[in-house]
Amino acid sequence: MNTRDKQRPKIVVLGGGTGTFTVLTGLKKYDVNLSAVVSIADDGGSTGRLRDEMGVLPPGDIRQCLAALAEGDNALRHLLNFRFTKGELSGHNFGNLFISALEQMYGSAESGIKMAHKILRVAGRVIPVSARASTLYAELDDRSIVEGEHAIDMPGGDRAPILRCFLDPPVMANPDAVEAVRQADLLVMGPGDLHTSLVPVLLVEGVAEALAAAGGKKVFVMNLVAKPGQTQGYTAQSFLEKLDVYLRPATLDAVVINTAPVPKPVLERYMQAGEHVIEDDLGEPGNPRVAREDVLSDTIARPKPGDMLKRSLLRHDPDKLARVLLDLA
Repeated sequence: MNTRDKQRPKIVVLGGGTGTFTVLTGLKKYDVNLSAVVSIADDGGSTGRLRDEMGVLPPGDIRQCLAALAEGDNALRHLLNFRFTKGELSGHNFGNLFISALEQMYGSAESGIKMAHKILRVAGRVIPVSARASTLYAELDDRSIVEGEHAIDMPGGDRAPILRCFLDPPVMANPDAVEAVRQADLLVMGPGDLHTSLVPVLLVEGVAEALAAAGGKKVFVMNLVAKPGQTQGYTAQSFLEKLDVYLRPATLDAVVINTAPVPKPVLERYMQAGEHVIEDDLGEPGNPRVAREDVLSDTIARPKPGDMLKRSLLRHDPDKLARVLLDLA
């Protein structure tokens, strides 16, 4: 590692899905040493099919992070995220097939992902939180058990609130992920679905302990809206209380929460679906632990052809969020 690399701030983003993609997209524009530690519990959509049929490490979250950090123009990112809509490949992302093929060619997920870094000229590192896939389970308040991230993420009808989540089989943290966390100057968690994007990373054995031992500032980016079946009824304080359970013995240093108003038509659509914007109940303005900023994207997300999963309409703005995170760092 050269002197310049040692001097660049080390930032690690933990999680998966669109939220992690957003954070990486904004931060990659700055002179920072950037890494993503991503979930290995995804089992929905294209990722779930490849995991079941080929026995590969779930590629979906890895693909999104590689797409965010790949050098080159937007055409490459669009290619990695391109989703087939016809034939037997319908529903698959090109990037998921690409990553799975590399794993098969080079004999392991680790070797395949390293080759993907070279091919895509990735500006940073994408690190699976574990070398082994695991299944996420949720125990509900009524003591029933929901198996699989996709089933937790996409509930059918009303169900009891989530009491706790766990992984089975338990898996150990990737040593590269532990090292990245321990050496980071800034650790970013969220935004994203709490129980199905961030919690699966924190549940991997050794991650919470690595966070506790890390000297870097630990920041949580608050979600914009509640997720049906996961966080309905949650306020900002509810998020932090639930997150604290999985972070122990680590603790947060700061929270980023959006202050920009949600456009009325979008707000009405969320209300009709029984969803709500997260209420800021984190205390009086001026709390140094809470960064209240406009981090809302002006663009409303639209469904993509062939995507069978429900996505949020509201997104964080990558550039606004990156500036706030760097200020905190």
